[in-house]
Order: sequence, then C-alpha cells, then structure tokens
Amino acid sequence: MTQQTSIKPIVQNGTELSFIVDAKSHVFHRVELPDVFMEWVIAGRESMYDLLEGKGTAPFFEAHLPVVVTYSRNEPIPFNTGNKGVGLLPQEATLEQYCELLDQTLDRTRDLPTKTSLPERLRAARTMVQRRDVSNRALVTLEIFEKQTFQNLCDFPVATLHYTDRGPHYRSFQIDAVVEVLTAEHPVHRFAFLSRQLFEQDAFHITQTKFPYAYRFHPVKVRDKTPIRRRD
Repeated sequence: MTQQTSIKPIVQNGTELSFIVDAKSHVFHRVELPDVFMEWVIAGRESMYDLLEGKGTAPFFEAHLPVVVTYSRNEPIPFNTGNKGVGLLPQEATLEQYCELLDQTLDRTRDLPTKTSLPERLRAARTMVQRRDVSNRALVTLEIFEKQTFQNLCDFPVATLHYTDRGPHYRSFQIDAVVEVLTAEHPVHRFAFLSRQLFEQDAFHITQTKFPYAYRFHPVKVRDKTPIRRRD
C-alpha cells in the first residue's frame, strides 16, 4: 500500500530547492551535473547497448548502479545504503516525446519473443543519448520495495549517490541531492517506468511487477572523487 501522505513536497524556485521538516525549512541550491560526469555516464550506457546488441552478457553496470545513501534520523548510525539502478532523464522540453517513443515501441514489441524484439528496443533506448537530449539537472530511479530508503526519503528527502568505475582509472563521483518522491501519475515516473519496461524481461533484470514511486535526484553538490596516484 502506498504512503502518499508521508511524502515531503519539494519547492522549486529557480535554482533553489527547499522542503520543511519539523517546522524547519531546509534550503539548497541546485547545481548542474558536470560534463566529465555526463560524458562518463553516457559512454557507459552506449557501451552497454553495444554489448547487448552483440548478444553479450551484461556485466555489473557501474555507471547505472551507484550506492545510494539516505539518512535515518532515528538510528544510532544514521545511514542506509543500497545499489540502485539510476537512469538519465531527457531534457524537460522533450520528456513527453520520449515517453511516447518508448510507449509506442513497447506496443509494437510486446507480443514478440524477447530476442526478436531486442534490436527495436535498443534503437528506442539509444535515441535520447545519441541525440544528446539528456538533462544535466536531474537523475531518476524507481522504487520497488518501499523499505528503508523509502522511509528515509519520506522523512528527510536528501541522498548521496556514490559512483565508482572499474580500473585502471577508477572514476568516482559523489553526488549530493535533494530527492523528489514521485507517484505513478507524474511524467518523470512514466518515463522511468517505460525505460525499465523496455528491458524488464531480459536476463540482466530481476523481473518486477510494481513500481509505486520514482525518485528524482536534484544535484546540489558534485565531487569528483577519482583517486590520484601519489608519486613521492
């Protein structure tokens, strides 16, 4: 059962984001995701599509599976962590266009065998990144289980996303964000849901049937934490 009444509304005023907890207003200033992060995430997504197109096996997808850290105010160690599949969003002006593209693709491929429909599904998924219609102002994920992450974000809607790549470069980013909890009626939820449905039945996903919420992460601070080699 969804818990809509507990969701904290996020007020957006230009670059300012705010919410109220315990009668106190918490104010943050939005930042854009830097080019170096966007290029890394987009390159990782394109490499994954290439791998799937070549009928390879999907490995752990570093640019899609950050550790998401939320704040548990009532715990003695007040942090909860979990790997979440965090995706890109189109620029706001094109959001509805991409929702329609994904919806139409799913309609055409729904009754086809998974392997037969994969090329068309990949073409639809590639379109946004190929055109670079990607927003640098937000990221998105779907909620499945409504457990500790959900409880924490309803209580105090902030999170940190920690991305770490494999060697030899070990790219790493920390993204601090204010988090909107969105219900299924929201167009951002619709986009995230349709994006997931494109590949829901493929072997690299654990098939799910219910996605009551989406989280839209609004970055307020970004730190490049890629290690530097010391040569004393």
